[in-house]
Amino acid sequence: MSGLLAGKVTVVTGAARGLGRAVARLYAQEDALVYALDRLSDEVGTLVGEPGDIRPRAMDVTDADDVAKTLAAIEAEAGRIDVLVNNAGIIFFKPVEDVSVDDWDLLLAVNLRGPFLCVRAVAPGMKQRRSGAIINVSSNAGVVGGLDESTYCASKFGLEGLSRALAQEFTPFNVSVNTITPGHPMHTAMSEGTYSQETRKIWKDPMELAPAFVHLALQDASGINDQRIRAWDMVQDLTAQGQKNPGPCGPG
Repeated sequence: MSGLLAGKVTVVTGAARGLGRAVARLYAQEDALVYALDRLSDEVGTLVGEPGDIRPRAMDVTDADDVAKTLAAIEAEAGRIDVLVNNAGIIFFKPVEDVSVDDWDLLLAVNLRGPFLCVRAVAPGMKQRRSGAIINVSSNAGVVGGLDESTYCASKFGLEGLSRALAQEFTPFNVSVNTITPGHPMHTAMSEGTYSQETRKIWKDPMELAPAFVHLALQDASGINDQRIRAWDMVQDLTAQGQKNPGPCGPG
């Protein structure tokens, strides 16, 4: 690795598994200080054995007090938070008449309330320092409806709207806000329950998509900002341009 994120303090939610775990690992390999957050404390704790400086913490993104206390403690310990990756998410497929109020409330709490709570917690510090990058993990379901996905689509459409508004709010403070989708079928515990056998033949390891998160972590408001990024496309573009060591600004 090239130390692209040396000196940066990063926070990744939903880091116990899948894409969040891959991003946490690659950030650490690129010399970032990584706070890996997840309610699955035992699983996220296994990241301690990975290369680099990864500091797992148990946190429930739906719990306002837990989010506020955890992120405040991180800022106190590390001095700042430079990069926030809102990755934690859940999904289910049900016809709308089978979606209980509890189903709806839980999914929206994880997928939309969680990012709001985390951004709210880091906002004062990022604005005061006039630097930072916020990366919200979205989905194609944030722009296109899907069968039996009314609740999931509502959460991701909401995340896209939240992110566009946040970009307007944070740009004057030189903080970038972007959404990112995998842009390619990806092998995770979540996708094992959603992908067909045909799709599984082409899915990618999340580590193959993680370089896009490194590139977005390097951005400020003058670079890639207020964009919806397809991770796989960005990785392919950077590779084609020979940008193994992408600078702070680059193609969107």
